[in-house]
Order: sequence, then structure tokens, then C-alpha cells
Amino acid sequence: MAMYLQPSPPTGYAVPPNTPHSVCNSVPEWEDNVAFSLGKAGKILKETSYPRFNIHPHVKQLTVIIVGALDTQQKCFLFPTRMLADECRTFVEVHFPSSSCDVHCVTEIAHAPPPHQVFAVLFSADAPKIMPFYTFHGGGISTRLAELCIRRCAGDLRPTLGLPSGAGHTFSEYYNKYAPFASADDAKKVLRSRVSGTVDGGNIRGVPGVSPDDVYLFASGMQTIWRSHKLLAGTIGSNCDPESRKVAHVNLLYCDSYKFLELTSSAGYHFFSNDTVDELEALLATGTPENPAIMALYTDFPGNPHLRSADIARLRELADRYNFPIIVDETVAGYLNTQMLPYCDVVVSSLTKLFSGLGNVLGGAMLLNPSSPFYPEFKAHMEANYEDSYFDSDAIVMEMNSREFVERTRVVNHNAEKLSDMLYTRSVIGGFEGGVLQAVHYPKYRTRENFERCRNPLAAQAGLEAPGYGCLLSVTFKSLAAAKAFYSALTCYKGTTLGTVYTLANAFTALAYHPEKMQWLEDHGVEESLVRFSVGMEDTAALLKCVSDALEVAENSHSVSPDTKN
Repeated sequence: MAMYLQPSPPTGYAVPPNTPHSVCNSVPEWEDNVAFSLGKAGKILKETSYPRFNIHPHVKQLTVIIVGALDTQQKCFLFPTRMLADECRTFVEVHFPSSSCDVHCVTEIAHAPPPHQVFAVLFSADAPKIMPFYTFHGGGISTRLAELCIRRCAGDLRPTLGLPSGAGHTFSEYYNKYAPFASADDAKKVLRSRVSGTVDGGNIRGVPGVSPDDVYLFASGMQTIWRSHKLLAGTIGSNCDPESRKVAHVNLLYCDSYKFLELTSSAGYHFFSNDTVDELEALLATGTPENPAIMALYTDFPGNPHLRSADIARLRELADRYNFPIIVDETVAGYLNTQMLPYCDVVVSSLTKLFSGLGNVLGGAMLLNPSSPFYPEFKAHMEANYEDSYFDSDAIVMEMNSREFVERTRVVNHNAEKLSDMLYTRSVIGGFEGGVLQAVHYPKYRTRENFERCRNPLAAQAGLEAPGYGCLLSVTFKSLAAAKAFYSALTCYKGTTLGTVYTLANAFTALAYHPEKMQWLEDHGVEESLVRFSVGMEDTAALLKCVSDALEVAENSHSVSPDTKN
């Protein structure tokens, strides 16, 4: 797919422009990122939104129809299954006991296409107070289902996948090249096969017996993380001592994982870094194999935004010795670049990112390791409790988008490494004192040995001749003013997701964390001046020039003194 660098659209508009169901909104200036973290996104969003972060326009429109038909003044969130709706009701009842809360099946009102259903959770509490659940649960109604319901309410029964129309769209060539599956069941079967690592009758996951039947699809990456915690609570957590129900983290996880735990967990969590694994081991030694000191250990490989990789081999040895499961989020590097399953019991991933690549559909997946000692218990729980809430059209689009996963992985690996190499030579950490860059965060330059140990030796069987370091990198600056000047001068897309075929930059710390979390961020080594790149498939030379030109603007406009603070 040919991609070309383009300036970011005006604040709040879809990236790329005119992309139905885009999960990326443009944040062209630093303060736009801050506005998102302050909860002001609703005032600046245009056309679309990341469906978890804000109520998507299609969902808003369908909600108005349903609330009107029910003739109620209560607030309303929509879900595709009763189980998901009941989880929202439970949250309201526990955290806001004075609020009324009811679940209504509104499938007929919504004119949902069979066999899909729609459930409305009606409550009297202020909607902003319940919105965190909607955001970090990740199980709200699909934007495509909402769009289809709206059309059907108006008498238009034609199916739609919600793809870009018009020959001039960035993705037109791609969607003209591939025809969608007619059956969502067939699309989901292929998705499970791809995620399982099945290739031409073999498997590249590095563990014997891996099957597509061990892959569970979800409506979003966040819903996948939610279900992993439900899996733990329904198995290990039902038997362990209350003091042992905390999970442990090694290195920073995806930022919403912490917000999720703050929202749902009274137990809390233990945080460790690569430098404090000895402290983790000391904690583990206080437990027994029958009653481990932690319920499970989570790590992102590599982490986001610092791209540090845990010593996963050591963690595996500790897990075997002290009898706890390891859950790895492989979203950032992906299963083509790294082989995580030999070291963990469960893999989770946001398919929304590079697996989809086009940034216009959500999805998530969980893969159980059949060689894990926890597999029988985990498998039994999933078979008894899993429900497929992944909307048909989303699955069909996800399958189409993922057909070029191997090729896009190859290209973004190359581009990201070239960009990180260039930036490294112009940073203090790379030995250059005369610029504005302080450090480059990228697996090649951060805990490289840990990452290299997990490179996928079987990637060539899937068509990727040389595994790389993934699409993500971050840079920090000597001053916040220099970071802002650099960000403003970038002539690429600037937006709110990662893992797209187009390059995206954002002011990650400003975007992902409320200003009141700055002390927590400082304690965890996350710099306010951090700019994150998700590198795409554009021409390498053009990409390097775009970033180099922005660096020159920052260097020419601001003092490069190490003492400069803002």
C-alpha cells in the first residue's frame, strides 16, 4: 500500500480525512493533546472518535432514538449483550448506590439485524461518572452496529461495512484489491487462525499444540484485558487468600490498564521495573506454591511508551518456581517480530493496531498457551463463560485489513529502525550534546538483549524474512518548549492511536494522562516532554526529512542548554 506524508487535519477531524469509523482524531498541536487528557475531547471532536474514549456520533444518534422510544429522562449506554450490560449495571450499583439503574432489551426498537441484540443500561447518575466504566470496559456497542441500526430504523435494510467511498480516498486501492468475506463466521475463523500463528499447516508461536480454538476474539483490546482479569478472578482468584489477589506489573503497561485497575480493583497492584525484579522475587518468596504472593504477573512486551522489554526468561523461571501465570500484551511488537508464548500462559493483543493497520475497526484477542500448567483451568473457564460479542461487520473488516499484516510489519520495521537510528545520533543518549533531543526510546536502544532473546525464529515461515523491532518509538527533549516546537513543526499526521499504515505522532504524556498524574508519571520515569511516533509505510527518505526538519525548527527556535526547563 502506497502511503504519503500529509499534514494533520484540523483538530478533532478523522485521520485520514473522510474515513468512516476512524479510531484516530487529529491533534495537530500540543494543547490539543492536553485537551483530550482533560476530558474536553467532546468539544473538539468532529466526524468520529475512538469508540471507547468518547461516545461515537453513530452511537449517540442511536441512543437518542432509543431514549425517545422509551420516553425516559435517564442517561443511557448501549451494549451488544446482556452480560456486558449487566456488568455496567453492577458497576453503577456498587459505585453509585443512590442511582437508579435498569437494563432493557431494545433490540426491536433499534431494529438490530438478526441475530444481534442491543441492550440499554438506563441510570440516573451523571453520565461523566459512569463514562470511565464505558471507556475501560471496552464492551460498548459497535459503531458499525449502531450505524446499521440507524439505517434500518429509517427503512434502509441494505447491509454496509462502513468502508470509505470514492476513488480518491487513501484506502480506496486497498479495498478495491480485496473482496470481503460474505460470512462473518468465515472471517472469524480466519482471524483466529492468524492470531494463533497457524501458517500452511504449521505454527510460528513456538509452542506445540497451539490451535485456533485457543484464540478468543473480543470487540476491543481493552475488553480483552478486562476478560483476562475476569479469567483470573474466576479461576485462581476464587481460591487464593485476599492478600494475594493483587497482580504484579513489570515495567509500565498500556496507560489504560492502570486506569482500569484504579476503577475496578480494590486489591490494587504491585509495580516493578527491570531494575527491581529482585524485589519482586523477595515478595514471591513470602508466598507458597499453594498460595502464591501474587495472583498473576502482567507485562507489555515491549512497554509503551518507553519500549523497554522485561527479562521474560527470568520471569518465566520465577513463575514456574512460585506457581503464578504470566500474561503478556504483545500489541506493540506483534507475534511476527517476537515469540512470547514460550514464556507466558496467556497472550493478549489489541488487533485494532498494526494487525488491522488501517485504523478503522476495533478488535482484540486472547490466546491461551496449551503448554501452560494453568491451561486446563483457564480453558474450562473460557469455554464456560466466553460469549462472542464481536460484531459481524467489524470481524469482516478486520479480516480484510489483516491480509497484509506481514508486509506492513516488514515496512514499518524498516522505517522505524531507520528513524530511530537517525534520532539516536542527534540525542544526548547517543553522544550528541548540541541538539534538543535528550533520549530515544526504542527496543534497539532499550533493553536490547531482552528483546532480541524473544525474536521470532519462525517468522520466515509466515513471510517475514527478518523480524524487527516494531513500529513504535518515543523521543524526549531537553526542554518542554523544544518538544512543543518540534511537535508543532511536524508535517505528518498527528493523532490518538498507534499501529497504522500512516505515520502518527502524539504528545503521549499530555494525551494519555491527566495533569494531576504528573507526580505518578515522574515517579515512574515518564517525561512530560515525550513525543511518541507510530511509524507507517511512507517513503523512508521523506519520513526522515519530515522529522529532521522539525528537529531543526526546534533547535533554531529554542535554547539547547541542559538547564532549560520550559
